[in-house]
Amino acid sequence: MTSPAGTSQRPELPFGSFIILPDLFLALVIALRPGVALRIIAFAAYVYVNVKGLSFTTGDAFRNYGIGSVFSSQISTAVHFFWLHDPLSEFRHELDQVSPQSMPLWRRVYWAMCVLHSPRGIGWNNEVPKLPPRPTESKWTFVRSALMRAVGYFLLLDLSQSYIHFNPLFSLTGDDVLSITAQGYILRCANIIAWAAVPYTQLNIQYNLLASLAVAVGFSEPKYWTPLYGSLMDAYTLRRFWGRTWHQLFRRITTSMGQFCSRSLGCSPNSMTALLFQLFVGFMASGFMHSGGDAMVGMQHLWASLPFFLAQPVAITLETAVIGIARHAGYTRSNIWLRLVGYAWVFLWFSISVPWLIDWAVSAGLGHCEVLPISPIRSTIHALQQFTGVWILTNQK
Repeated sequence: MTSPAGTSQRPELPFGSFIILPDLFLALVIALRPGVALRIIAFAAYVYVNVKGLSFTTGDAFRNYGIGSVFSSQISTAVHFFWLHDPLSEFRHELDQVSPQSMPLWRRVYWAMCVLHSPRGIGWNNEVPKLPPRPTESKWTFVRSALMRAVGYFLLLDLSQSYIHFNPLFSLTGDDVLSITAQGYILRCANIIAWAAVPYTQLNIQYNLLASLAVAVGFSEPKYWTPLYGSLMDAYTLRRFWGRTWHQLFRRITTSMGQFCSRSLGCSPNSMTALLFQLFVGFMASGFMHSGGDAMVGMQHLWASLPFFLAQPVAITLETAVIGIARHAGYTRSNIWLRLVGYAWVFLWFSISVPWLIDWAVSAGLGHCEVLPISPIRSTIHALQQFTGVWILTNQK
């Protein structure tokens, strides 16, 4: 595997010191809810640790992007819990029998950890709206289903990674790099799908394995493990894609930031101005949360992901205006033909905008990265080539 310049020269990330301990620290501050002065000090220290973490490396550019995004999203999480909400007073889980303020400290810290690691708020009074239905299977049926889904996502991830590794475009870096649009529109779309499938399948594998383990040992129940992603059938508008189909792991944070900003500017709640402001602030916050990934790949790439996220609310605003005009013209009921037009629009928009998110990453060397410990597809192809003497595919890395 080829690492981007500078990755191998940086010190290796101390995982415990920069991931585990800060997480415990954040839960402790939430549980104690100190005064403003101490919270400012705690917040500054927490921000420093997360920013400092960007100067390390995991040894792999793709993992750097993921961990760097975690660092910047953790800063946003601290803003959410330190300054925009009082979790001990505002949040409750459906299994809570007493208020968290009356719990002993160790229970409050555990409760705070649960709040932190329930980004969609399933079972909480701040649950993200429009999530997929909760699972209703029995314990062991759910465990088997989750494990089978994890296997299926593993195979899909292998297929996506194999496509990336066999396509010579993804192996180019620096001055030789080409845009993923350079191979024509059909391969442009294939390139986008393959690249987007990597984080999609990775998150689903991790989520389903964790769900199966938590339910199997009796730590949790199936009903708290709503599918991570919604249905593609819901994605006939950009707003529905981002609000229903894509994961909602940042929704709670981006929504609270958008609402705070719109209130601060005096916008009337639920007015069009407030909703648009929340939309733009939400995507700006999402862009910020990915900027840590940009920086950890290499500081020269800081804000490289931002144009993609800033473009989304612009497109959604235009989409909303067109839908409003159509309704005014008498198209008030959705039908299959209008939905087909919607699917085509969403597909077209992402074929235009997603390259802005991918091109810089390929140039930075992320196309070289291997996220799987073993590839059944590539191992099978290699075995067939060795057995037959016919070189089926030549761009293996």
